[in-house]
Amino acid sequence: YQAMQQNRLDAAQESYQKMLVAEPHNAEAMLGLAAIAEQQKQPEKAAQYYLKVLNVDPKNAIAQAGLLGIVGRADPQASEARLKQLLAREPSAFVYFTLGNLYAEQSQWPAAQAAYFRAFHLQPDNADYAFNLAVGLEHLNQPKLALKFYQQALQLAKHQGHSSFELSLAQNRISKLFSLE
Repeated sequence: YQAMQQNRLDAAQESYQKMLVAEPHNAEAMLGLAAIAEQQKQPEKAAQYYLKVLNVDPKNAIAQAGLLGIVGRADPQASEARLKQLLAREPSAFVYFTLGNLYAEQSQWPAAQAAYFRAFHLQPDNADYAFNLAVGLEHLNQPKLALKFYQQALQLAKHQGHSSFELSLAQNRISKLFSLE
């Protein structure tokens, strides 16, 4: 990991490969090799490592995100199918959230909102899930519900001290929705 942080990819790759020889199911080593493959512009190789991690640990959020980052751009339908396979095997808030993001990128707002709702239902303390649910509801012309989830997202983000969305964006949406009432 230190070698990778120092951009010494050959040394990092060698260390991770040695680790895999000693421990063939070591997720950390496979994730490291996937990250190196991505940096070396080898998405197919990276995807293979991510899939190996998911076979060992289906809930591994890093592997899911990495795989979808590769597959989702090239083939949204294949990405959707893979996400649904993961969900059929074991429901995960992160996978529902990722599926919602995939639908949102395609402006499929009813499907996105449904996926965001499932993510939020499974993990109601996640500010990002609440925020994206609010966005989905707003796109479906449900401003009162959207307002509720924007407020919840902002409260959770402040309580947890972090979120992926800008707090000012949530505050602006809350102000705008309040003015519509």
